Amino acid sequence: MPNFDKILQHYFESLVGDIIITDANWKILYKTGSIDVSEESWNKWCRRYVGDEVDGFCEEWEVAEKDTDHYFRVNSIEIKDDGTSYLVHQIADVSDYASIFKNLSSYSRSWRTLSTCQSDLMNVLTDKLTGCLPIVVKNLQAECALLFVNRDGVFKSFICKLGSDKASKAEIPAEAFFGKHEAGELYEIDGFEGKFMCFANGEVTDDTYGLYVKVAEDDKGDKMYPLYFNIFKLYIENALLREKIIYASEHDHLTGLYNKTKYGELIENRFPNCETITIFNLDVNYLKRVNDTLGHSAGNRLLCMAAESLQVVEDVDVYAFRLGGDEFMLIACDADEQKAKEIEARWRDALQKINDAEEKIECVIACGIVTGHAPYDLTELLNESDALMYQDKRAIKIARGDDPDAR
Repeated sequence: MPNFDKILQHYFESLVGDIIITDANWKILYKTGSIDVSEESWNKWCRRYVGDEVDGFCEEWEVAEKDTDHYFRVNSIEIKDDGTSYLVHQIADVSDYASIFKNLSSYSRSWRTLSTCQSDLMNVLTDKLTGCLPIVVKNLQAECALLFVNRDGVFKSFICKLGSDKASKAEIPAEAFFGKHEAGELYEIDGFEGKFMCFANGEVTDDTYGLYVKVAEDDKGDKMYPLYFNIFKLYIENALLREKIIYASEHDHLTGLYNKTKYGELIENRFPNCETITIFNLDVNYLKRVNDTLGHSAGNRLLCMAAESLQVVEDVDVYAFRLGGDEFMLIACDADEQKAKEIEARWRDALQKINDAEEKIECVIACGIVTGHAPYDLTELLNESDALMYQDKRAIKIARGDDPDAR
């Protein structure tokens, strides 16, 4: 039986860590130190080397014990004694170091994600307020995100789900979400399973907002989240301030719909570039008659009734305009014929409900609807919708026994 202690002293000036000596077939012959490695574990560790040529063998290798959550580094070298080859394996438990590097790697990934998120937000800084929602969902890998806004007493809610590249309106009462929640806390939201974390809330020049994200509940203690709280808060508040300034220049002061200036901008930059587009050309009948018989305040009310019906179907990609006088326009981007029918049905239903609630004034609207598929000529579509609207306007008057040319 070889004297392994003597062999080790002969070949090594110092030995650090635990030692295992094996024969050329990696069978354990000798062990020293505190690490208790069973033959079964050892056979699993070294099976990738068994059968390899050991002459001149010198290798540094690593092994992870998943069951014990330990990580070992092994330095193996061949030595010879009296013509017999042995493998000496120095084993060090580096679990603590591996844990440190694992945490560093995790934080590094988190910082890269945060940096990407900030960059993505900068790219949409001039977009709509809801432009942040797809970025929130993507970077946090959240199931969905909800944004609630109270602008001048009008409450709106928006939703974006994982995998979607845009937000949409959400049929969720927003009033309950203001001034009651704290960033970092989890809350239940009616209509949704699980809990949502409040990522940002506050008030900007009387506009109140709240951002809620559905993240895994065991992520609640993520130390990076406070940084996200800050960047989302800055984005939303910047967007609210910007939109408040822009709002006055882009909206009709009477109805709150987009005005002719905004219409002209979108005609140049947005509407020519849709895959599909549907144009609703609208005109309010009998405005002059209402002004002459009931007064201009009643005429203004008639125009506001028309606007209210269009606001029901407004969405992220559905734009409603008052172009002047009794002329209105509703333009839906990426809306084919089927989507157009759904929008029309919702609009007409809303208009009927508004008329039912009004005692003295009836809002009658002529409408011409045209859908175009790319590539389309936007000017031709607008002209066609205008012609269809005038046909409908005359038809409505004739059906009511009125002079079709009368205002």
